[in-house]
Amino acid sequence: MTVTAWKTWAPFVDALRRSAPPGTRTHAFVGTVGKGAWQGTYTDDGDAAARREHHRALALEAARTGGPGPRAGLEDALRAVAAQLPDSEQLVHVTATADGADDAVELITLPPAVVPGPGLPVLEIVLEPGALPAPHRATLAPRPDATPAPSADPEAVARVVREHLPEAGGATPDEVEAARAQLPGGAQLPHEVRALYSVAASGALRLGDDDRFGGFEIVPLSGSFLREAFLPARRFGTWSADAETRAPQDPEGRVQPAVGSPLWFPVGTDGAGNVWAVDLAPGPAGHLGQVVFLDHEEHAGARFRAESLAALLVDRVPAPARTADAPPADAPGDVPPQQPEFLALDPAAWTERLDAGTVPDTLKAAGLVPDREHPPALADVLPVADRLLELRGLPTIEVTRLTPAAGGRRGEATGLLARLFGR
Repeated sequence: MTVTAWKTWAPFVDALRRSAPPGTRTHAFVGTVGKGAWQGTYTDDGDAAARREHHRALALEAARTGGPGPRAGLEDALRAVAAQLPDSEQLVHVTATADGADDAVELITLPPAVVPGPGLPVLEIVLEPGALPAPHRATLAPRPDATPAPSADPEAVARVVREHLPEAGGATPDEVEAARAQLPGGAQLPHEVRALYSVAASGALRLGDDDRFGGFEIVPLSGSFLREAFLPARRFGTWSADAETRAPQDPEGRVQPAVGSPLWFPVGTDGAGNVWAVDLAPGPAGHLGQVVFLDHEEHAGARFRAESLAALLVDRVPAPARTADAPPADAPGDVPPQQPEFLALDPAAWTERLDAGTVPDTLKAAGLVPDREHPPALADVLPVADRLLELRGLPTIEVTRLTPAAGGRRGEATGLLARLFGR
């Protein structure tokens, strides 16, 4: 059997019908199945209070007798389906009715432009493939008037690294030059950075365990994912989460506000995904080669850590007290509100705009779940998603509908609107 055969799903449909609370005509499951697992949500058209009481009674009975839980049959049936999809996941909408007359399984194939979210089959549509929000597209440039801090001391940096990593091998001049060549805008690597890597191309630099800076694991010049982990495109998740992301403002003007930049050159990591980087594009009050901290839990920005590598590694200056960020200014690349790149609306609001022809031409992405606490029904989301895709000439959603018709299977891949409205 295959996932496109009704017999594959029939045990789950039957289990779904049996698990429906009394008085329910339709019981449905929406979610993904495959790769040995499944996740999704169950809905029905019955009374909410009756549903809660029904599930509570079943759970109490299972606890009293030691028998299977109220959803054991559902889990067993889904496990069998998941076994048919060892290498992929299938988005599915399964409906079981009390009399079986309208039982159906809809296998939904989303095109690349449709983005799911946690627990959400459809979160948003990227109307311009590969597009990023304006702050993520903005870039920093080296400041020609920026100079190293008075504390910068390449020889001291080399000495302390050599003392603590006596067996380390340094990077070759060609390796250092290859790393420099990857930098945009003709940026140069400061002498302190060259000094560090001339002594040790990698290794755990442990400086002490007192209250001062304790050291880091040197980030290799090539081959480390941390070299790209804090670039704007890598810090981007979804338009729904990141469209309004703004970088924190350094209240003292030492660090330029940006989502991320290749001019924040990683030199060390704490092993937990965070990075110390040398800043090649400091703010007006900063110094070329100052050290900034990149936190993997923050979606944008860098925080000042020390005015030079020597201050961090030789003087081992403690981390400065964290102060409140200055109010965010307009980020580089911000777009006027009358030219939005992203809107998150519920299906009814999108339908109004589509019918009126007022979907902004400037949109790069469209959110379909403005309130994640109360997501719209999939049946309401999918037709709107298809209309938005059609508006931009993008591939639409395909649905294969299976029913227990004579012969055991009925269904074909169709555009969603054609299925719903008979086009």
